[in-house]
Amino acid sequence: MPALPLSLNDVCGLACEPSLLPRVRMAIAVIAQEVFAEPPDTPGYPARWNLSKTVLSPTEAQAAQMMVGFVASPPMLAAAAEAAAAGATGSVAVAAAISDDAILNAIRIGWNAVAGVSPASAQPVT
Repeated sequence: MPALPLSLNDVCGLACEPSLLPRVRMAIAVIAQEVFAEPPDTPGYPARWNLSKTVLSPTEAQAAQMMVGFVASPPMLAAAAEAAAAGATGSVAVAAAISDDAILNAIRIGWNAVAGVSPASAQPVT
């Protein structure tokens, strides 16, 4: 497994950053809508759809729980490391430097893991 681009303390700080939470809540709602529009034969669809149904209007507590998984995802870690490399210091500055597109991408990619879809079952059957 590759080394983390940030320390666990930095990742934890970002996952607990209150200024990032509202943006993550909105991104969760956006991605939930995308999942609802997926065809039922999408790999992992039942679990993906169920997560969407559960979090379409995520409460702050739900979003905070999900944020840990999304912040620890490779796309979010990469965005946070990029922000830190550009000079952002501290979780507030790093969170502010992460683009909305990076947050949406991290949630799209992390949706299966948070939904409990195993990587093997997410592969299309050929």
